[in-house]
Amino acid sequence: MIRFECKGSFNNKEQSWRGYITKLVYYGSHLEISIQLAEPITAVVCKAFSGFFVYFTHFESGFNLPSLFDIDGNAGNFMQMLDVKDAVTVANAIGKVGYFLSTPRRRKRRHTNFSLSEEIPF
Repeated sequence: MIRFECKGSFNNKEQSWRGYITKLVYYGSHLEISIQLAEPITAVVCKAFSGFFVYFTHFESGFNLPSLFDIDGNAGNFMQMLDVKDAVTVANAIGKVGYFLSTPRRRKRRHTNFSLSEEIPF
């Protein structure tokens, strides 16, 4: 379980709370994130030509995101289907693990074959 801190302004009052990622699966091309809310939610995040795309399996809807780390902008998009606190929590969760998709993976090295006629160093 991954724990992260969330901050938001509700009714002109700054609040903070903890959010939890209960499941994180990195497939190399996309992430599957399960976030604990009043009702758990699963988000699938992947790269797209315009930035990133997040798909919520429970709601069968998705959003284009220019950045995974723009918490306020992403929370504004998520408020179309979630309440304010849940939208901020989901945006923080995506920002917390977004570095998996934002950095390229190292390529695997190819094993170089050698013939048996060559001398083995050991």
